[in-house]
Amino acid sequence: MKNILLFASFALFTTSYAQEENLDSPIPLSDKLTVKYDPLSKPNTYQNNDNPNYWKNKMPNKAYWQQDVYYKIDVNIDEVTDIIEGTEQLTYTNNSADGLDFVYFHLYQNAFQPDSYLDELQQQNNKKPNYGKYESKKLGTIIDKMTVNGTPVKMELDNTILKVYLPSTLAPNTSITFDMNFRTHFDNGGVRRRMKTFNSWGYKHYDGVHWYPRVCVYDAKFGWTTDQHLGKEFYGDFGAFDVSLTFSADMVVDATGFLLNRDEMLPKELRDKLNLTNFADKPWNSSPSVITEYDKDERKTWIFHAENVHDFAFTADPNYRIGEAWWQDKVCYSLVQEPHASKWQNAAAYAAKCIEVFSEDFGRYTYHKMIVADARDGMEYPMLTLDGGMDPGYRGLLAHEIGHNWFFGQVGNNETYRALLDEGFTQFLTAWALIKIDGDYLVEDKPTDKYKIRFDKPTLAIDSRVYYAYIKDATKFNDPVISTHSDGFNGALRHGGGYRHVYYKTAAMLYNLQYVLGDDLFLNAMKHYFATWKIAHPYNEDFRDAIIQYTKVDLNWFFDQWLDTQKRIDFSVKSKGNTVTFERKSRMQMPIDFRVIAKDGKSHDFHIPNNWFVKETNATVLDKWHGWDLIHPTYTTTLDIPSGISEVIIDPTNRLADAYMPDNNSTCNTTLNFDHKLYQYSDWKNYEIKYRPDVWWNNYDGIKLGLKLTGGYLRHHHLFDASVWFNSGALQKDNIPNENDYDYYSYRINYNTNLDKIALNTRINTRSQFLAGLYTNKFSIIKSDSKGNNKLEVDFLSLYRTNEDYLINSGWDLEKMNNRIDVNLEHKYNYSYGKGTINLMLQSSALGSAYDYNKLILSAKNNNKLEKLKINTRAYIQFGTGSNWAEESKLHLAGANNEEMMGSKFTRAEGIVSAEFMDYGYTTNHFHQAGGLNLRGYTGYLAPEFNEDGTIASYDYNGTSGAAFNTEIDFTAYLPYSIRKNNIASYFFADAGIITSDKLTKENYKELFSDIRADVGIGFSYTLRNFGPLEAIKPLVIHFDMPLFLNRPPASDEDFYQMRWLIGINKSL
Repeated sequence: MKNILLFASFALFTTSYAQEENLDSPIPLSDKLTVKYDPLSKPNTYQNNDNPNYWKNKMPNKAYWQQDVYYKIDVNIDEVTDIIEGTEQLTYTNNSADGLDFVYFHLYQNAFQPDSYLDELQQQNNKKPNYGKYESKKLGTIIDKMTVNGTPVKMELDNTILKVYLPSTLAPNTSITFDMNFRTHFDNGGVRRRMKTFNSWGYKHYDGVHWYPRVCVYDAKFGWTTDQHLGKEFYGDFGAFDVSLTFSADMVVDATGFLLNRDEMLPKELRDKLNLTNFADKPWNSSPSVITEYDKDERKTWIFHAENVHDFAFTADPNYRIGEAWWQDKVCYSLVQEPHASKWQNAAAYAAKCIEVFSEDFGRYTYHKMIVADARDGMEYPMLTLDGGMDPGYRGLLAHEIGHNWFFGQVGNNETYRALLDEGFTQFLTAWALIKIDGDYLVEDKPTDKYKIRFDKPTLAIDSRVYYAYIKDATKFNDPVISTHSDGFNGALRHGGGYRHVYYKTAAMLYNLQYVLGDDLFLNAMKHYFATWKIAHPYNEDFRDAIIQYTKVDLNWFFDQWLDTQKRIDFSVKSKGNTVTFERKSRMQMPIDFRVIAKDGKSHDFHIPNNWFVKETNATVLDKWHGWDLIHPTYTTTLDIPSGISEVIIDPTNRLADAYMPDNNSTCNTTLNFDHKLYQYSDWKNYEIKYRPDVWWNNYDGIKLGLKLTGGYLRHHHLFDASVWFNSGALQKDNIPNENDYDYYSYRINYNTNLDKIALNTRINTRSQFLAGLYTNKFSIIKSDSKGNNKLEVDFLSLYRTNEDYLINSGWDLEKMNNRIDVNLEHKYNYSYGKGTINLMLQSSALGSAYDYNKLILSAKNNNKLEKLKINTRAYIQFGTGSNWAEESKLHLAGANNEEMMGSKFTRAEGIVSAEFMDYGYTTNHFHQAGGLNLRGYTGYLAPEFNEDGTIASYDYNGTSGAAFNTEIDFTAYLPYSIRKNNIASYFFADAGIITSDKLTKENYKELFSDIRADVGIGFSYTLRNFGPLEAIKPLVIHFDMPLFLNRPPASDEDFYQMRWLIGINKSL
């Protein structure tokens, strides 16, 4: 069958190709019925009366029109210069009722250059683009000459939009011809660019996308659509393309359209050599073979013809190997870089399955072929998708990009204006295809580790591709209005600013539309929409009208909520006896499907309509719940369940996109599982509680045997962390004092939740713990902005110590309340070469405290990048007042004070860190915990200050006021890979600061501070990331710093320059 189809196609080609020179032009209107429609060969029959896809032959509505285009492009792709150069002829037909005095063209590649609109957007997002050799010279697409019907024309360029003034008005229902010479430059700068070239095992790979001057769309909604290209979406007129691509002869090329000279380009002997199955056993990423030697003087021209398309793209690589599969008369090719062949063997077959599923469920595929290309990408073009990855991980990507040939390729919406109609619909199709082809769960690489096998949890395709991402934001009131211009999501780049929800929220909307209408009516309505708008240009209103007209159901309430508001679904259910009460806790109305589990184990299904429409269902239909916003927020019904109600479940199919699922069950959706520390999706359907043992050790408690419980919903609601330990005293250090006086138990309880219904981006946090002889109680209110760049935190803190034997360093009074109010204002910022955080904190003793002190702290941290260097800086200033200071809360010269050290399990009690390494004395010591002024070179040093007579005036290892500046210059990128691959980093550091314990005034501040102290040295760090199968454990960083220079060394040191060393855990700055 396949051979017959190919033969028929080639026969058509042979008949027409012999007369090629006479068939390049569009068919005159008078001949539309004499040349049969054939999209696989010349001449152009797109406008034929027998083309079932031409808009005039299937008008979506009586007033509809769209423009027609016919491109003839002949170019050479120079693999030495990376320049496309050639000619373009565009025949443009004006089907509108308007006379046109000018037209506009997209020159997309002009976006990727200095001073472009995209460059401005990058800089507004604090990015500093790096441009390639052509980009930096503003060489994107250059039109050398243009004529209209042979007449030179005036042109006006504004970055990616070219305005062309016509010699005379283009009247309705007439055509004109543009002729131009143009050049487009490939480049590989730092701004993501879909048109790209890259090194493919020593050879050049090309992806030719948006590479030719493309006329802008003139439509009934906008007139001319002249959006500047900002790196996201596109919009183009349907028509036909005849394109000739000349490459070096070693290239394997494919593109949009039918390859007219396939036998010449891919003769049987060459095609057999390129067969993907020849390389099924090739090791992944091993060097490719050479099938056609490169000869700079030998070239081949690939000739393509395409109809019913709005764009043309190509891909080329000498390392491409070809897979092939069919569904009916549709052929699917996989173009695979040979080193990846072993894990792309099923790509063409999987593409064919996608074609089958989408064709049968939503509407038949119009085109004759589909290409899935191994091209380090994830992008769609008519008949061509550029992909990446490997099986099985790439299945979702293939399904998504192939799905775009339904919504984008065939249904050609204005995706720049409203991306939801293609990206969102295709995200829906992604989950749909994965489920139809592979089943409910993703096909994933199976773990081989026994521990991972034991706790491996399959992932639902619908969750991974739709619901998890949507609910994760909807539960935070963070899902945007998706009926928004694709460049209008808060000015963010790529998928930021909420743009990602044109994918996920739209896909969730479609599944909820299925929930509302019922399966059959939904699918038939979607088929109707596809058939109505195939090879045409719909907008949002056209989609909703098509669904409403087909179903004859008023769904305006549904589309208004989902498309044009930030409303979200949030229902709860309770039962008492046989009475069930539902509450609509948010503003979005929906019908309700629910299931009752009776006490005798039987199930009973019910449906509550939200208006007059009742979907086809086997459930018992109850009275409608007609309520919205503040109207009728509750619904109560009494059911006839003889044995009584055990449980009520809202929507057992889990399609209703409820933003808070735990209360969708009358018994609360809750799970209890072992905390295995493996990466898995959070469960959006349940409140999760996890448990695990928690074992620790210190010198005083000995072995601590504990149990840890954590819980929460989507890491946002009602988060808790509770641990309790039994302190055994086993393996205590031999010489500790009061060895039997340790605490027999320890505990820690944290609770954190949002106050979203009162104030968005506001949280409360409570903590109570008894650890290492210290009671800590803390209550916090945290308010941040929507982006998390600004945060205000108010803490009410109480510290009370009962045992000082745990301390590594003495200096904490027993049985005294250290009560305090802390107010912290934080601002995060980004700039072109880095990012930073500035904090302003006020700490003040509070009611009931045994102390009286106040601190005002200003700190700023910056992380900068200069070439390959990472330069991290910290500025810190503390001003302190008070008559009675808590010793544990004083500012320390070298690092953290005792209060700060209680925040780390490594330093809150002697054990892992020995007191011998942290004791203070008249020389430096060997353990550093970051904090305070952080002059690490003075770790463990009492830092005495002397009077003029030589007596000690003070010990300045701590104080109440001070300032410091710290710098680390990380030069790890310059180290050999053999070192870097072992998670070893290296950096230079320098610290300088001043400190005092005296009360500061305007008159004395210059005299009271100690002379400046400084250190300079080199450091190394090792990051332990591999904890066996435990994936979710935070990395452990161990620092080894050598402060080689101290400007004020201890008297016992021989010199300013000396070999000194210290170690630290986790942060060093």
